[in-house]
Amino acid sequence: MCWNVAEFKGIIMVSINTITDSDSNRSPLMNAEKNRSSADEGSCISDHVDLRALLDSIQEFIVVKDGQGRWLFCNETPLAAWELSGYDYIGVTDAELKSLRPQYAEVFERNIQTDELAWSNRRATIVELCCFDEDNRKNTWDVVKTPSFNADGSRHRLVIVSRNITERKRAENALLESEERFKSLAQLDGLTGIPNRRGILDLIACKLDRTEEDSNKMRCGALLFMDLDQFKLINDELGHEFGDELLIAFACRTRQCLRDHDLFGRLGGDEFVVFLAETDRKEAILIAQRLCESVGRLWRIKDQDIRTTSSIGIAIYPDAGNDVHLLLRNADEALYQAKRDGRCQVKVYDQETTPSAVPSPTKLAAR
Repeated sequence: MCWNVAEFKGIIMVSINTITDSDSNRSPLMNAEKNRSSADEGSCISDHVDLRALLDSIQEFIVVKDGQGRWLFCNETPLAAWELSGYDYIGVTDAELKSLRPQYAEVFERNIQTDELAWSNRRATIVELCCFDEDNRKNTWDVVKTPSFNADGSRHRLVIVSRNITERKRAENALLESEERFKSLAQLDGLTGIPNRRGILDLIACKLDRTEEDSNKMRCGALLFMDLDQFKLINDELGHEFGDELLIAFACRTRQCLRDHDLFGRLGGDEFVVFLAETDRKEAILIAQRLCESVGRLWRIKDQDIRTTSSIGIAIYPDAGNDVHLLLRNADEALYQAKRDGRCQVKVYDQETTPSAVPSPTKLAAR
């Protein structure tokens, strides 16, 4: 669609000659022609006025520039946005507007850059631009810049239509945040708030995958499989609500004993997993003993004092396995051995022999 510049400036003037001949000297046919001509001219004026009003009522930015980047037409929306209402913009470039309205210099500079992109693409080009309004709220615009060229290939016109998609972007971002939140919740234990089985195994697997790909790969590590001794008995005698409170307190106390970068999660029931990166066998045993000592301290649950202990099985990376499932299986075997040998102790998996026992500080104190 092509527009005449004068029309868009609203300088549409239709001259109607004053007829000096008297109606008495006109024939009925001439009077009818005159009336029809006047009606057509009035309709034309009305159509042009309505077109301008229609374009100004549109909330999108509509701008037409010539091949040299000079503004030919602009509806009221961008004029109001850039404080140009009433300004004679015809023939002005964005570079000049940048000096005229320095507070919008960044906007006009982006206009220049994206205009050139559309010209170089030689086709309709879509860009997304962001700016902040007077209330410092971020607004996002979907901009379509469509160039046209003369027969000799030189630049002719650039038609720009910008649509405010701020609300849509906010809705999309809210949806993404909601999806991320639900995804996060799907990997968190509903009782303790720490990663659940899926979450902790994914975290450990990711750590091991990065280790395999990284040139500075992790030299050593340890997976600790731990549980609360006699938890089923506690649950049966004191009730599941009491047991849940004990698990929450256990998770909180255990987390406080670990380093910030250590991974900690709940597999289910009273079974928990800890992964210690860059930790050798000796240090892993010391941490496991510290955890056993922590669990052995008095618990105050629902106005009752209770003592319990913990058994821990350790699988050392990479000796006991290179993937999370093998490490978990071997740590579980070590834990089973610790349970069978009397609980309240740490056992390290050894693929050559049976898991080696490491008495916990709690058990040593009881001797």
